Amino acid sequence: MFVKLNGMPYQNGRKMGLHSKNILKKRILQVESIRKAGKVSSRTLSSRVKEFTSLLLKVSPHWLDEIKGQSETSGLDMSSLVGLNCLPDGFFSNMSPGPVIDTSQNCSSFFLSEPSRNILFKIRDEKNFPQSFLVLHSRGFYSSQAGRDIGNAGFAHFFNEKALAGANNTGSHTSHPTERPLFNDCHVMRYVSERAGSVREIPGLIENLIEKKAMGGANGERGAIFLFADPVEGLLVECDSRDYTARFISKGKYAVTNHYTTAKARKWESLPPGNNTLTRRKRLRDLLSKSGGILSPERVCEISRDTKNHPDSLCKRAGSAFFTTVSVQCQFIDRKNISGSINLV
Repeated sequence: MFVKLNGMPYQNGRKMGLHSKNILKKRILQVESIRKAGKVSSRTLSSRVKEFTSLLLKVSPHWLDEIKGQSETSGLDMSSLVGLNCLPDGFFSNMSPGPVIDTSQNCSSFFLSEPSRNILFKIRDEKNFPQSFLVLHSRGFYSSQAGRDIGNAGFAHFFNEKALAGANNTGSHTSHPTERPLFNDCHVMRYVSERAGSVREIPGLIENLIEKKAMGGANGERGAIFLFADPVEGLLVECDSRDYTARFISKGKYAVTNHYTTAKARKWESLPPGNNTLTRRKRLRDLLSKSGGILSPERVCEISRDTKNHPDSLCKRAGSAFFTTVSVQCQFIDRKNISGSINLV
């Protein structure tokens, strides 16, 4: 679904609810079915919704205005819509037999610096839910071109009006697990996209989330990895709920998959990286090394469809698992002429 929204958060939410009510209804019904199958109490979900709502009121209250608008035009309960953003860890492992349940999260991203532009790329592997590409401008915040699954309040890809781009990946298993409903990596992405005009502003925003005890990872057991890029440079952020590391990248290339790569972040790992993430990172680095010269949009499309080493491949075959490749975005950010930049979806 493609949609353009420009207004107050509540107004934007009303349009979202109008356009996506049927999908949202199916998602909420699915959650209720899985809840019953897994014997997860409704009290548990209600408690998480209450805690996450309190967190949003403290950190990003306009998201609640947006969800309220969705609720009113879709006819769906607001708490159910909030609940899509704070389900317990392992919730979808309670699905009844049907699709192959592969709960690995296999996003692959890279930053590449070229003489006239910076490039940020991400293949997103996630739960096989309907996706939305939107241009969202909530009054008082930067506008973004973004991608996400419908029902997700956060962003899985973004390119904002200041020519700042972001990509998030599931991080390593961390020694700082948490069961509290915090901002996951998609929520952090949106928080950054609405407030940062350059990569240099991002560490302060991450510190703010940690100080407010809002910072989470991909889930309660794993941290998060972010790549950001603007016309000047790139930024690698590796984090969990308690700490983060930031590395600015002014030249060359950097590939990430789903394990920490900086010395500081590796100290938080509770489990060593698995073969899947190591294989994909090596494959991505090899493809970038072999590309040579200037990376074309056509070459990016080839990389995004690469299935070598399947199932440990950059791209999973559609329908091969509940977690599959759902979207790809690549931003070509012109150093001198922002309007000449490209967001390839």
